[in-house]
Amino acid sequence: MRPSLQTLGILVIFGIPVAALSFNLDGNRWPDGEATFFLDIPGAAPSGITWNDAFEDALAQWTDETEFSFLLNPTYIDPCTGFSANDAGDGFPDGDGDGINSTDFSDTVCGNEFGSGVLAITLSTALPGNLGFAYLNQTDILFNNDFNWDVYSGPRRQEIDFRRVALHELGHAVGLDHENSEPAMMASSIGDIDVLQADDINGANALYGGPGDCTITDLSINTVIENSLEAGDCAVLELYGGGEDTSFVDAYRLSLDEETALNISMESAVMDSVLIVTDDKLNGIDFDDDAIGGCDALISTTFPAGDYLILANTYAEPFKCKGNTGSYKISISDNSLPILTNVLSISGGSHRSIFHGGATSDGVEYKSSFLPSEAIDVAASIQPDPDHVGKPATFYIVALLSSGHILAMNSSGKYKPISKLSSITAFNQTNNLQPLEPLELLSNLKGEKFGLSNFSINFYVGYSLDSKPADIFFNGQAINVTIQ
Repeated sequence: MRPSLQTLGILVIFGIPVAALSFNLDGNRWPDGEATFFLDIPGAAPSGITWNDAFEDALAQWTDETEFSFLLNPTYIDPCTGFSANDAGDGFPDGDGDGINSTDFSDTVCGNEFGSGVLAITLSTALPGNLGFAYLNQTDILFNNDFNWDVYSGPRRQEIDFRRVALHELGHAVGLDHENSEPAMMASSIGDIDVLQADDINGANALYGGPGDCTITDLSINTVIENSLEAGDCAVLELYGGGEDTSFVDAYRLSLDEETALNISMESAVMDSVLIVTDDKLNGIDFDDDAIGGCDALISTTFPAGDYLILANTYAEPFKCKGNTGSYKISISDNSLPILTNVLSISGGSHRSIFHGGATSDGVEYKSSFLPSEAIDVAASIQPDPDHVGKPATFYIVALLSSGHILAMNSSGKYKPISKLSSITAFNQTNNLQPLEPLELLSNLKGEKFGLSNFSINFYVGYSLDSKPADIFFNGQAINVTIQ
């Protein structure tokens, strides 16, 4: 996808009136809250301070004073690599850049004119993103050779202070726009300010400092959250302190003491589920909106120890599913089997259960398609509704064949035909339902042994409380086995 090209920063000698709020945000941010600059400008200012040291000082101010981090690579990269003059000879140059952040002095803006009074310019590219932001992926800073430069502190002199101009342009690299209503390094014209001000710091922290005033709910592994997105909830732009995304969002905090493999799902029958995992500063880690099809989302990955935010979201403008408000369910589990979404209840009763299951031929990779020669094992597990734990319960296993037959496992562990689901037979019972109930559905099945090809089986597992035998809870997403 072609990046959007933007001239994010122009600092001039004279003042430009700009109507601005405090710490004016430009709507763009780095996805992980950091950026690496390639820096190796030869020579030194008349003061004796090298240009590299002055630029490093500017990088360090933003890194030390805000939640954003600049990293340094002491290598020279031409900031105009990938850019060239356009036909008009002004504005943003042609080209997409090289995806590397770099800086230098220059006579032109990659072949275009700087413009009258322009001290420096920041050229940024950004890729379309979610959550109302374009995600910055490159910034290059060019300092105008037509001016006399030095490095100094204090009131502005005839020579231009390179360090304070670098501070300003790096603010654009962070994602800040000009700010003229408060004392700020991000003012649109150069002045006596030579260090970051509170307004500059607050602006960067609004973008990268973590959630705004939205409520954050703590949760733990192996839980189910039932909630809804509705008018009055926090909006994404409030959570992130900027951007343009007005969709509603609920935020949950998860703390992991050790590296953990997690299955996290979000299900909704009324809206398009958007599931987002970030660090505690809202820097993106994972995202899904349709991994399992339909309106549901699933993230299955291993997370290092640390603090995370899980965001339940949907699209501001529905385009796949019915709406942008309504009820949803989030399940989070450390079970090694894939999570099976959309728990079904035969009687329509409420539930907070989590079902897992999968098919494998090597005990490592879970998949649905197998060769006739592969030995297939199918396993499942049930994490019952916490209110059901400790009670007497009955278990069921059902197999729907592509031939149209329905089989149910009996108490001897054999699959036997049944005419309809209402005549399902139980295969096991317990007087004390456990928080995790493992189930073996199939072991060492080879399609070639039974002459099976172009054949599929959908497995379902379920349980009911003995006090409510007609209310059976099943996984709505089948464990599918297809023999090629």
